Amino acid sequence: MKITSYKFLVTNSLFLFLMCNVNAQTNPNPSTAVDAVIEAEMNTEYLPGVATVIVKDGKIVWIESYGYADVENSVPVKDSTIFLLASLSKLFTGTALMQQKDNSKFNLHDGIDQYLPWVLEIPGFESESVTFHQLMTHTSSIADNPDVMGDYYDYPDPTISLSDCMQRYFTETGADYNADLNFLPNSPGSIYEYSNMATALSGYIVEWASGYSFDQYCNENIFNRLCMNNTSWYFSDLDSAQVARPYQYDSGNFTPYAHYGFADYPNGQLRSNTLDLANFMIAYLNGGNFGGNAILSSSSIDEMWSSQIPTIDQHQGLNWYQEEIFHSGGSNWLWGHNGGESGASTDMYLDPVNNIGICVLTNGEGDGLYICDELYDYALSLNSSVLSITPECATTGIDETVAVPLKKELIKIVDFMGRETSLKTNTPLIKMYSDGSVEKVFIAE
Repeated sequence: MKITSYKFLVTNSLFLFLMCNVNAQTNPNPSTAVDAVIEAEMNTEYLPGVATVIVKDGKIVWIESYGYADVENSVPVKDSTIFLLASLSKLFTGTALMQQKDNSKFNLHDGIDQYLPWVLEIPGFESESVTFHQLMTHTSSIADNPDVMGDYYDYPDPTISLSDCMQRYFTETGADYNADLNFLPNSPGSIYEYSNMATALSGYIVEWASGYSFDQYCNENIFNRLCMNNTSWYFSDLDSAQVARPYQYDSGNFTPYAHYGFADYPNGQLRSNTLDLANFMIAYLNGGNFGGNAILSSSSIDEMWSSQIPTIDQHQGLNWYQEEIFHSGGSNWLWGHNGGESGASTDMYLDPVNNIGICVLTNGEGDGLYICDELYDYALSLNSSVLSITPECATTGIDETVAVPLKKELIKIVDFMGRETSLKTNTPLIKMYSDGSVEKVFIAE
C-alpha cells in the first residue's frame, strides 16, 4: 500500500493530555463513567482522536468527542470533525445499489452482465453469471489482488477513474487482469471471501445504470436527502481543515499519513462526521425515511437486515452483517459494519428492536469495538423523550430551493453516422440520455 507518512513523537504524558474532549453540541446525557472507559480504551488502543454518537428513537441521545484530529497542531476532535470511514463506506454503496432495485432496475438474483459495458467471467466458471446478491454477500468469487490494488492509491484523491479501474481489473484485456489472483477457483455463490473489489464493482454498476458518476449519484440520492452536508467520496470536495489526519502508532510515536484515496473508492473512501452519520442511522431505523425524505423502502432494509447465506455465514446480510455487542446484561447481535484503513478505524451498529444506533470514528488503527460495547450498554438505559437532540432536517426535509436533477436514463446508442445500434467493442459510439446529454464511448476488446 502506497501511503506516505511522517514521524511525530508522543510521550505518555502528552497522550494522556489528548483525552480532553471538545464538542460543539452539548451532550444531552453526559457520563463521566462512560468518558473514563472511552479514554482508557484510547490509551490501550493508541487512538489519537475519537468521535462518538448514539441515536435512539429518532434522536441523538449522546454525542461526544475526544483527543486530537491533528496531533502536531493540537487541533481537537469535534462533532464536526470528518473522518475517513474505510469499509464502513460499504453500507452507502449497498444503499445506492438497493435504490436501483427499489427502482425496478434488477432483482437480487439477476446476473450483472447486462448492467456492464463488458462481460465479467469467473475463470473456470464462464457459464455461471455473477449476481447482485453475490456481490453484496461476498460470495461472487471476486478476489482482492493486493499486487495491483496498491497501485490504485494516490494523494489526496485517486487519479484513475472508477470506470478505468474496473476495466483494468475485470476485463481480459485489462492492464491489471490476472485470472489466478483477481478471482477465486470456486463457482460464484459457493464460498464466502470478503471482497473489496466486488463492492467497487457494485458502485460502478450504479454509475453505469444511472448515467451519473458514482459520487454524484450518492450526493443527489443519499447525502442531500439526509442533509449529510459534510460527507463526500472525494477529499477535494471537503474543507480540509475539518478532516482528521490519519495516524499510525509505533513505540511511542504517532506518525501521520498523508491524506489518500484509491480508484476502487466505493469500497472504502467515504469521509463523514458523527452528525451526518446520525442522520443515516436514523433513516435506516425509521424504515428508510428521514425528515420526510426516503432513501430506501422498508422492505429493502428488512432484506438487507436478514441472513442471506445461512449455510455459509449466518450473520451476513446484504452489505450489512451482524456483530455481537456486549452489555451489562449479556449481548445482542446488531446489524452494522466496521472499517479499517491506514490511520482509520470505524464502527457503526444498529439495533432495530430497541431503535438504537451507535457509531465510533477514529483516526488511529486500534480497535474501537469495546467503545461500542460501552456506548450500547449506556444507550439501553437512556430515555430519548427526556434528554435528546433532534437532528437538523429531521422535521423539515430538504430545502425546496435545492434542485435535485431528474433521473437520467439512457435513451439510445448511436454510431458516429447517427445510426442507432447496440453497445459493441472496437467501435466509436455515442450514448444519448434523457436529460439531453451525450457521452462518447469506445470500448476496446
